[in-house]
Amino acid sequence: MNNEQQNTHKKAYVAAQTDYLDKLAQHCDFALTLQTNLPTYGISAATMEKRLDATRNCLHKFRMRFNRLLTGNGHRRNNDYLPIFIAAIEGTQNTYDKNRTLHIHIALGNLPSAATQEILEDGIRQIWAATDVGTTDIKLDRLTKGTEQRWNNYIGKEAHYKNNSEVIDYSNTQAPNKILATI
Repeated sequence: MNNEQQNTHKKAYVAAQTDYLDKLAQHCDFALTLQTNLPTYGISAATMEKRLDATRNCLHKFRMRFNRLLTGNGHRRNNDYLPIFIAAIEGTQNTYDKNRTLHIHIALGNLPSAATQEILEDGIRQIWAATDVGTTDIKLDRLTKGTEQRWNNYIGKEAHYKNNSEVIDYSNTQAPNKILATI
């Protein structure tokens, strides 16, 4: 495959990913950023791959505990309770900042009405800090109507350059069937 074909395929993939994420974003209420303790400046590709694997594994454990925090076992009994969780791992292309670490941007939705921002922040901070790569440095912001798409564009921004569309962690992305059916 020549470079022109590769660029065409990449553009089509990015466009399809953007469309999919935009449709999911309409159902999201919160924007979350999680920091890891894994520096990214000047490391080899092999080391970066190990750090990405560790981050994905810890994100999986975090997501399972987050689901349990919000619904107990409710999401297992009734898929309609499953929170929307769209994760993007960034920082792999760091050639300029010695203090930068791998970090994760997440869009959250379909949350129980009792899940206030304060409760979410406390629970998220405790669950994330208990993982092997997590820190207490988290940021949770409410998405107001109309900003959901902007947040999804932000978390998928590396797909438009250098990261070859691999920033979205689809292995840790989840949404209830009732929402997926509308996409």
